[in-house]
Amino acid sequence: MRQYLKSGAAAIALMSLTGAMMPAHAQESGDDANGDGLNFLHPYRGDINPFYGDINPFQGDINPFRGDINPFYGDISPFWGDINPFWGDINPFYSDDSNAFWGDDSPYGSDISPFWEEIGPIWGDLNSEWNEAAAGGGDFVTIAEGMNAVIDRAESVFGAAIQEQTGQNMDEAFLGDLMARFGIDPDDPDSLASVSVGQRSEFFLTFYDSLMGFTGVDHVDHWMPAINWSPAMAASYEWGWAPLVGVLDFSVNSVDYRSFRGQRGERDYLGVNHGNAVASLIGAPVDGAGVMGVAPHAAMHFYNPFDESHTASWADVAAGVESLAKGRTSVINMSLGVRGWTLHQNWADVFRQNRVERYADGVTFVIAAGNGGRAQTVDLDWTGVSVLDNLILVGSVDPMGNISSFSNTPGEACLLTNGVCETGSRLMDRFLVAPGELILVDDGEGGVTRVSGTSFAAPLVSGAAALVKGWWFWLDGSEVADVLLLSARDLGEPGVDAVYGHGMLDVAGAMSPLDSDNLYGLDRRNNPVEAAELIITGGRLSLRYSNRRYVTVFEDIGDSFRDFSIAVDDLIVGSSLADSVANAYAEQYIYERTSASLNGTRFSDINSASRVLSQRGNLTVTATASTLDPSNVGYARDLGFHAGVELTDTESGRSMKFGVGEGALALSSQTGFNLFSDHRPESGGVNPVLGFASGGAYAASTFDMDGELQVSFGVTTTHEQALYVMPGTGEERALFDSVAPYQAFAANIDLSYPLSDLVTVNGSLTQLHEATGLLGAQGGSMLALEGGADTTGLTFGLDAQPSARISLSASMTMAQTRTTAFDGGLLDIAERIASTAAQVSVGYQALFSNNDGVRFSMVQPLHIESGALGYTGMAVTDRETGELGVQSDTWELGGRRPVYAEVIYATQLGSSDRRLSVFSRQQLSGDAQASEFSAATSGVRFEMRF
Repeated sequence: MRQYLKSGAAAIALMSLTGAMMPAHAQESGDDANGDGLNFLHPYRGDINPFYGDINPFQGDINPFRGDINPFYGDISPFWGDINPFWGDINPFYSDDSNAFWGDDSPYGSDISPFWEEIGPIWGDLNSEWNEAAAGGGDFVTIAEGMNAVIDRAESVFGAAIQEQTGQNMDEAFLGDLMARFGIDPDDPDSLASVSVGQRSEFFLTFYDSLMGFTGVDHVDHWMPAINWSPAMAASYEWGWAPLVGVLDFSVNSVDYRSFRGQRGERDYLGVNHGNAVASLIGAPVDGAGVMGVAPHAAMHFYNPFDESHTASWADVAAGVESLAKGRTSVINMSLGVRGWTLHQNWADVFRQNRVERYADGVTFVIAAGNGGRAQTVDLDWTGVSVLDNLILVGSVDPMGNISSFSNTPGEACLLTNGVCETGSRLMDRFLVAPGELILVDDGEGGVTRVSGTSFAAPLVSGAAALVKGWWFWLDGSEVADVLLLSARDLGEPGVDAVYGHGMLDVAGAMSPLDSDNLYGLDRRNNPVEAAELIITGGRLSLRYSNRRYVTVFEDIGDSFRDFSIAVDDLIVGSSLADSVANAYAEQYIYERTSASLNGTRFSDINSASRVLSQRGNLTVTATASTLDPSNVGYARDLGFHAGVELTDTESGRSMKFGVGEGALALSSQTGFNLFSDHRPESGGVNPVLGFASGGAYAASTFDMDGELQVSFGVTTTHEQALYVMPGTGEERALFDSVAPYQAFAANIDLSYPLSDLVTVNGSLTQLHEATGLLGAQGGSMLALEGGADTTGLTFGLDAQPSARISLSASMTMAQTRTTAFDGGLLDIAERIASTAAQVSVGYQALFSNNDGVRFSMVQPLHIESGALGYTGMAVTDRETGELGVQSDTWELGGRRPVYAEVIYATQLGSSDRRLSVFSRQQLSGDAQASEFSAATSGVRFEMRF
């Protein structure tokens, strides 16, 4: 909160909230509660001292700056500006105040984060040495020197800011009083002997809080990563509906005006900062100072049921609940109760009253479980009480995630209806936990303090409820409660248990789908479409600005629903598996490149064996078996090799061939591209339209026309499914259950004409039909691309042999893709897709010897030049009511043109039994994230045969 931290140790000391408890009026679990207004309620605070006995989380080896509650580990450091996911786009260094010491030379972005990263471990080491010295009555001189080094370093980093704000140095501003309070004098090492472990931790945490008051940034606290909350996440939901949170607590004397919506009941400030503390955890803004709340955009309406005795009757509580509920609050936080009870019977009387019940359905009630350290053993009569599904009870855990020693728990107690414990009515079914120890809060006097108790775990849950309600404002109170309970992170015994209930509050989990298997989309006719496995896989489908395009999915909760927008970028399999995909392709590619054989001036992956099956007159029948493309996952994969049969009329030159395997190579008339990768759409530039359908059955017929013009008609097919092999069993399973096998069919007409003995040109027209994909890509669930896309490709090629040692081959393809709509109903092609591919390869034989050769290639794999997909589905158009409307969007296709340069060299070393192969491939342009290969790939292979 934008309030200056008061100078002096008193303003920032770690204090319990003292006073105001009246033990004579406290109810115990076995006491009779009659609801006559004579049973007094107390805020859960008082004698919970953060630094005594079992409540101190810093005993033994637990150190606040080493381990899970270090506020400066990993991604939650607030000092890395916009690149830090903890802050997102929030600038933690802005301020409405003009402080000259910031300027252009602000030390904050560069010095503070390294300071805490350095000092945290140093303090941990000092603490360990301190323990050893205290146990053995040892020498404290080294420890005192270490403390002086820490203080000097802090002065160098924070001194200018402290001087600017207070006109004093660090010692004068707070450090002198702080050390005097703990009896610490670094100049007198013997003074350290009497400082306990708890006092040391209190001192250092107070030292941290004091320095953070001069940084111009909000305080990062240990509860934030514990419940998966960050200011960046909270800010991303601020453009939803602003929820109103009711706070049934002590009057407040200072609340940010942006969140304050009024105060009723006992309006005078009673000198107790309990209300301020609770409110700050619910909704303190991210404004560069003090505490941050879970729902910074939430508004708060206060009602104080307590009087000067710091107690309240049940009638006062009922009046407060009624006032807040009918004031259109969505969440009511109640950090109060009867000592010894997790939930008191008189709450039933409060909720039964017509004046409360009338407004209850739309409210989520959050009640602190209390600080007696007891498990409830008494069932409650809940007959006729409507408040059940919208009720949440909150216990406290320590910074390590263990139930706090002071926290009440649900036990096996139940809320009975006509004497029966119905499903979902146990206290544990309405119970979860949140951090409640050493929580940094607003002290009500312009500063901050640390407190412990279930009172301060409950507002974290209320803030989370406000976030959920604010984004999905149409949810009722029970649905908001369900979201929080069902998204909680399980602790203790598996499932709902008698200590932790549903487990730890998880804010990020609450703002995410509860079960991705239950997600669905809605088409333009409002029909549900399954969205359990929402992905886009493989192929050459590249989207511009995919991180700015969204798909809307829904999940049912209670009688309503929630919507979620998922960036298309997150749905592309390559975005999450980029490393593994690149590695797999690279390994395969390296193997192919270093094993390619050199035949004259041309490199080839094809090792074949053929046999004449029949020869009668002019007709010859030949069977051929050859190497199969390692990436082939079509029908030929089970066979293990490319198999074909060719019938040739030796007199007329006519031929017909058919088989299973590499249809793209079999149908191509170009002689210079004999590597499998030349014909793959992702790695080569030779008619990739035909390559999409390669891998299954193929057939072709060739004949000469009008002299030397050769004409070929051919078809090729593929049927592929992405599979993975179960380790150990070898069982093959579908990689994506919701993605149909890829099926494609291509028809090809090829014309080849020799311009001379050295130069041959060719052209081909290819018609591709993809039954379940689009340019090799496939979609799952509501993004399924089944129904077909048709692509027409025109390819021009050239093969030339300028000399006996040099060969040149070139190919260029232009294609257009069209369709009307895919079967899923959410996607169609809004603009025809234009794509191109090209490759030029030059071979040179006898570079260094008569037995070597090199091939240099420039490759542009299939690249989308223009086009767009159209997305049409239902989305929420009114975040207050949840009204749905048609969402239409255009996903522009394209990206940077991918271009690769590649060199392959092979030679025999002395004899044909020894062979050396070297290759290198370099990406010259293109989108790095769309590449199946590293930007640079090289390999060497030495082969010796015996």
